[in-house]
Amino acid sequence: MMTLLRQKTVLVLWFVIFAFIGLIVVEWGADYSGAGANDAGDTVGVVNGETISLQEFQDALRRLARQMPQEQRTDQALLVQQVWDYYVREIILNQEYERLGFELTDGEIAFYTRNKPPPAVHEFEIFQTDGAFDRDKYAQFIGNPANLSDPNNQALVLWIESTIERQLLEYRLQRMLRGTAQVSPNAAHQHFAEAHEKVRIEYAFAPSDAPDDEIEISDEDLAAYYQKNLADYEHPDQVKLEYAHFPKVASAADSLAIKEEIDRLRQEIEAGADFAELAGVVSDDEGSAAQGGDLGFFGRGRMVAPFEEAAFALAPGELSEPVQTRYGWHLIKVEERLEQSGEEQVHARHILLRYQPSRTTEDSLRSMAEAFQEQAAAEGFAEALAASGTEATPTDFLQKNQAVPGISANTTWLVNWFFEQELGAVSQVIEDDSGLWVVQLVAKRPEGAAPLDELRDRLEPLVRAHKKAARAAARLKAVRQEVEAGVSLAQAAQNAGVEFHAPEAFARTESVEGLGRASAVIGAAFRLVEDQLSEVIEVAEGSKRGAYLLKLLEKTPVDAEQFAAQREQVVAQLQAQREQEAVQNWFAHLYETAEIEDNRHRFFTF
Repeated sequence: MMTLLRQKTVLVLWFVIFAFIGLIVVEWGADYSGAGANDAGDTVGVVNGETISLQEFQDALRRLARQMPQEQRTDQALLVQQVWDYYVREIILNQEYERLGFELTDGEIAFYTRNKPPPAVHEFEIFQTDGAFDRDKYAQFIGNPANLSDPNNQALVLWIESTIERQLLEYRLQRMLRGTAQVSPNAAHQHFAEAHEKVRIEYAFAPSDAPDDEIEISDEDLAAYYQKNLADYEHPDQVKLEYAHFPKVASAADSLAIKEEIDRLRQEIEAGADFAELAGVVSDDEGSAAQGGDLGFFGRGRMVAPFEEAAFALAPGELSEPVQTRYGWHLIKVEERLEQSGEEQVHARHILLRYQPSRTTEDSLRSMAEAFQEQAAAEGFAEALAASGTEATPTDFLQKNQAVPGISANTTWLVNWFFEQELGAVSQVIEDDSGLWVVQLVAKRPEGAAPLDELRDRLEPLVRAHKKAARAAARLKAVRQEVEAGVSLAQAAQNAGVEFHAPEAFARTESVEGLGRASAVIGAAFRLVEDQLSEVIEVAEGSKRGAYLLKLLEKTPVDAEQFAAQREQVVAQLQAQREQEAVQNWFAHLYETAEIEDNRHRFFTF
């Protein structure tokens, strides 16, 4: 009995620590000693003055890694990120508990320990009878002081108490925050009206269909748009990089070896080897390999041309010669042929050997990248590029915790590292399954607004879209004048050659023909009174760009009796929404105002 408890204790002790981030695992044997730890001190981070030491961070990574089964492993980068998130969250929360004066008595914790154990405890077989949690067994264990002589049992009880303490504090916090969320009668009525008040309109639409070459964009246009939207282009501190890429591609010798291997496999099959069994073992097409290379039935136009030609030239039971496509070398075996709905189809299996670099090729490539890195660090990046005949790829300006585009997604650590380096600093060799990279720091800039010249390519399409919408609006202004003179909107739209629509009645929350959902046009419709004509509305974003002219035909107000009957339900729904928003906004504010020093890039790649 105690053996099982000891086995479960290790898991549970760490399960609670990471419960809020789910199941987290890493590769067995992963190195948690950190990269360059000897030169970087021992502080992984500081949150509002409270440090996270390298030792405790590594302990968390190691302990969790040791207890996880092999089939649940994931990469170190994800684990580092999630453990970091945990520490930041817990430190901020504990500091707030202290600031708010939240305290729990020993009596409260003892009561809940005896009577309300954490749900994970219910899963312990030692506390179960016939597969269900047995409260009497749990009570006997928790109430027997002799059990505490076992260190594992002591740890379990301490974990239960700490978990209960955490749950009670979080409950008290959420209760306090939810108390700040109030729903007024007007708010409840407005919430109900958004789903039940309806309008019926008719509208004319002039699309933004002017050709690009008819829209002139001057420097003054760009400058005006830039100044008007300057806040959209503000940025924090940033770095700009460039990198040399050494892709992992098969050499000519590798390709020849793959061809020789596919020939050998064909000989094995001709000698009696089972095609499906062989496909399951050697095929690089993981999707079909699990089914013995089975591709099912397919018609013409479904596969790449060389593969299709070979497959449709085979009779049932016949094996193809090796077929080369951009994916590699294939062997194809046709199982059946049939004609369905006038289309010829084949049922085939295949074995694929992809073009892959050999170990020798990868070792040579790594030596090349390392030599490049050494020369770049010693003589300069430009000299290394010239000597190797390699071209550099520049990046845009990047901010902290942003990955390098075009390289592995786990490069936020690298970007963060460059913020501490001088211009011209060169990275170590970065590697993933597709290749190797060496990166250089090209420029730094402090927080501020990106300059207009840098944004020109981004701004021109936006300015052009607004000018097109304005041109479309000019067509509808003539339509509006006709309607004001007594012509129907339908007739005026026809006269101007623009679209006319009369959709069914709709609520604010519904999708409307040609308008989508919750657009500015829908909002304008609800601000009109019956028979009122709107101003011309320009829309320069989204899928239906152009100009709109609306006329409200009918407004169906909220049914007072229906609202009265559903009022309590509406209030409850809105109250729950407001409470959730209060909690989320509170947490967001804490994170935004926290002083967080993140040094993970000194120790880990993520």
